[in-house]
Amino acid sequence: MGDIIVARVVFGAQSFRRDRDLVARTPDHILFHLYNVGGFNGLISGHQTTLWSSQVAIIDLGFEVDTFATSSDTVSLIVPRALLPNLAGGPLPPRLDPARNRLLAAHLMALRERSLFLQESEVAGVVEHTADFLQALLDPVRSKDLAQQEQEFETCYVALAEQAIRNHLASPDLSPELIANEIGVSRATLYRMFAPHGGIMRSVQERRLLAVRAALSDPLETRRLSRLATDFGFRGKVHFSRAFRAQFGVTASEFRAEQVASARKSERTGLDVLTLWWDRLGAVR
Repeated sequence: MGDIIVARVVFGAQSFRRDRDLVARTPDHILFHLYNVGGFNGLISGHQTTLWSSQVAIIDLGFEVDTFATSSDTVSLIVPRALLPNLAGGPLPPRLDPARNRLLAAHLMALRERSLFLQESEVAGVVEHTADFLQALLDPVRSKDLAQQEQEFETCYVALAEQAIRNHLASPDLSPELIANEIGVSRATLYRMFAPHGGIMRSVQERRLLAVRAALSDPLETRRLSRLATDFGFRGKVHFSRAFRAQFGVTASEFRAEQVASARKSERTGLDVLTLWWDRLGAVR
């Protein structure tokens, strides 16, 4: 996506080592790794670190890495260092405090979900916004201002609300009250935040449909449509089928078939493709 890579990454238990020679020979990127399942222990960004589910690892690839990870399901964001020019020298912190970790995790989930449906004309703006957000979050001075002025950063609260919706998509108790309580705002504030989007419950419905669409776009997804409908909070398969077709103009079965055919044609999941992206990321064009 422009000069960044965002992807879901699923892997079995493994060790990962990046020594001085590899650091010298390979691109100087920064990896933000949100663990939805699993975790690891070891050396990253110059620090011995243990990290588990719901936490974001900040892996500075300008430094040696020596870790062992359990089987994990993650969302990864790879950013060339050149996109974050205002960060101080030295290794980055391997993880953030709980408040900033929550904001970063919400941003990564929203970015990965949105990346599946971005128009080419939107990419540059999203990349610029992500770089600005990361620099504010990682800069000690700007992050304090961000924490103190969080009420004014409505986009942060929208991201947190979207994360709360994702966390409770299958719950029959998903309601404005639950979302407002989880992110720490009043219902009136929540309604105001989502008024430009057609209202909070419309956003919940759209988020459920986008979650199903994202799942159907994932080559690793094997659940049946009926199971996906249940897992994402729809009252039944008929309700889900009608809503999906009304939103996207095709049936869920047709969309899944299109995605499978596209993945086979483009070989999007091939390791050689990832290696090519990695080497070209942030290169001068």
